[in-house]
Amino acid sequence: MPKNTRKCKKKVKTRQTVTSALSALSVERLKVAEDDRSWDEKADDDEFDDEYKEGVNDEHGGAGRRRGKRKYSTKETDSDITEGIDLPLDIWFLISEHIRPEDVGRFGAICYATFYVISTGRFWNTLYKRHHRLISQLPEELTIWNMERLRGLKANVIRALFYMYPPFHARIAGEKPLTADPTRLLRTQCVLQWHSKMGSIYRYYFKFSKQMQNKKRLTSAREGLPALMTKDSLIHVNDNEGCYIMEAVASCICAVPMVMGEYLHHAGLGVSADLRSHRLHLSLAPAHLLPSTASAKSRKYQVPYKEVMLEPVRDVRVYPWWHPQYWKCGR
Repeated sequence: MPKNTRKCKKKVKTRQTVTSALSALSVERLKVAEDDRSWDEKADDDEFDDEYKEGVNDEHGGAGRRRGKRKYSTKETDSDITEGIDLPLDIWFLISEHIRPEDVGRFGAICYATFYVISTGRFWNTLYKRHHRLISQLPEELTIWNMERLRGLKANVIRALFYMYPPFHARIAGEKPLTADPTRLLRTQCVLQWHSKMGSIYRYYFKFSKQMQNKKRLTSAREGLPALMTKDSLIHVNDNEGCYIMEAVASCICAVPMVMGEYLHHAGLGVSADLRSHRLHLSLAPAHLLPSTASAKSRKYQVPYKEVMLEPVRDVRVYPWWHPQYWKCGR
């Protein structure tokens, strides 16, 4: 009898060890499964556990607790709010002396203080002197002894950087023929047109302006700025802001109607019918006959468009006001 009791005890112990091992293995599997689940599934289980614990406490006489999901307050506490550091204006001026020309816009968008820094003549004078180089192609009005005047200082410095700053100059030199996009000038007004002849080459020029659009945008953007930044300054004066010149080089003379005062509705640069040359097609109309939006349906059968057809063309370029070639077209 004692021997049998020992065997029974051994069997009971082995069964206990097996069951404990199985339970430990199941717990590990559950942990792995929980880790594999997404965060939102885990959050649901946490809420269920909270409800279960609250229900158990209520059954056992827990006072002051209600059943249901916990309500998390969305109010920010004092510990959650982190206040920024208001740097002195002199620190921003020192930092601005190390800003690259292509990062001026990003620097000015940091805060009101940086926007004020790039709106001063000190900033643009420093930027010009930092990148100044003696270049024979630099126009007379952009030389260092003619940069002391405040009127139009910002525009003059930007123009000069496309002569002196190597990344900007490389961007201009890397332009390839017949790669310009004339559709960027849609809904702009043609304020001037002319042509010139050099040998057997004819050059046609169209000057487009979107100054009214820029003025409306700047006016709406300055409404929420402090009074110190909304004051008119001579350094921001730019009579050519929002202006572009389209140059089309043709190998023969083309009949071009008078389109000054009209607005560009359609512009296309493609291949001619014989597939041997390129063709530039422009359609212009008065402002009151244009569609309300650029994506609106065309009313070509109702609007008396003026068509400009240049064929064959060797090259088509679009020069913004800061482009060096922009100022050479009229000379």
